[in-house]
Amino acid sequence: MPALYLAQHGKAFSEAEDPERRLTPEGIAETEKVAAFLARAGVKVREVVHSGKARARQTAEIFARHLGASARAEEGLNPNDDPATWATRADELAEDIFIVGHLPHLSRLASLLMVGDPQRELVKFRYSGVLKLERGEAGWRVAWYITPELVP
Repeated sequence: MPALYLAQHGKAFSEAEDPERRLTPEGIAETEKVAAFLARAGVKVREVVHSGKARARQTAEIFARHLGASARAEEGLNPNDDPATWATRADELAEDIFIVGHLPHLSRLASLLMVGDPQRELVKFRYSGVLKLERGEAGWRVAWYITPELVP
C-alpha cells in the first residue's frame, strides 16, 4: 500500500528579516540531518512536492537531493488551503509521495486522513519533522514520526 510522507518546512526567517521567508542556517542544518537519516533508513520516493513558498521549496530540495527524488511545486499546499483536496489525492495514490508543507494545512490533512476531522490536532508537527502515514484496510494510520531531536 502507498505511503504518504508529510514534512513541515524547516525553520525560516521571519517576514521582517526576509520577506521571502527562506530557511535559516538552523533550518537548513536540521533538514539536512533528517533527510540524511531518512536516506540511510532506506526511504525512497520518486518525487517531493511542495507549496512553492521559498521555505517549502528549499526544504523539499534538500529532501529530494538526499532521497534521489525530484522536487516540484503543487497547488493546494499553502498554510490555509483546504486539506480535502490532498486527502482525495492521497486516497488515489498508486505510489509513495513526500509532501513538504505548512501549518495548519499539514496538521489538518493528517487529521482528516486518520479520523475524518481536520480540526482535531493528532500530530504536533515540528520544523523539519516528517510523519509517515500508511494506508491500510481500515484507512490511514501513523507508521512513524521523526523530528531533528530524535536523529542521532
